Amino acid sequence: CTHNCVFQVLKHRGLHVVAISRSASRREKALALGADAAIDSTDAMTVAQAVRALTGGEGADVLFECVGRRETMDACVGFAGALGRRGRLVLVGYTAGDEHAFRCHPIPLIVYEQSIIGSVGATLDDLKTSIQLVADGAVETIVDSVLPLTEFQAGLDKMKACDCMGKVVCLPCGTSD
Repeated sequence: CTHNCVFQVLKHRGLHVVAISRSASRREKALALGADAAIDSTDAMTVAQAVRALTGGEGADVLFECVGRRETMDACVGFAGALGRRGRLVLVGYTAGDEHAFRCHPIPLIVYEQSIIGSVGATLDDLKTSIQLVADGAVETIVDSVLPLTEFQAGLDKMKACDCMGKVVCLPCGTSD
C-alpha cells in the first residue's frame, strides 16, 4: 500500500511518523515497519484530536492523505483539523463518487497558512531512488498476494474492499508461484 512506502521513506529520512488506519493489523504492521505511533481512525472525527495530542497541540507539518474518502480528508483540515500551522496536505489517494468530493472552507487554510497539493506520480530520479532504498533494505516492499492474470478482477475486488495489506501482484503466465 502507498502509505506503507511513504512512511518508510519518511522514517529513513529521520522524521517522526504517525500511521493512521481503521485496521488493527495495519496499525500493527506500521509500527513493526517503524512508525512512531499509530492512530485508530475507525471514528474519523477523533483522528485530528489524536494527532494534535501527539504533536503537543501543534498538528502535523505534513499529512499524506492516501485514502481519499470525505471523512478522512475532513479530519485533516479546518480549525480543529490534524494539519498544523503552515502545514501541507498531500492528496495521494482518491475514491470515486461525489460523496467523497473534497470540500473545505478556505478561512482555516488562510488563517493557518496551509497548503494542499496533489501527487499522482514520480520522476525517473524518484523511481531510481525508490529502487535503491528497497535494494538497500531501507524500505520493505509488502506483497499481500500473487494472482494469475486471469484472476485480475478478484485482485481489483480485494483492493476495492480494502481486504489487502500491501500490493496485489498479477502474473501474466497464469500461475501464482
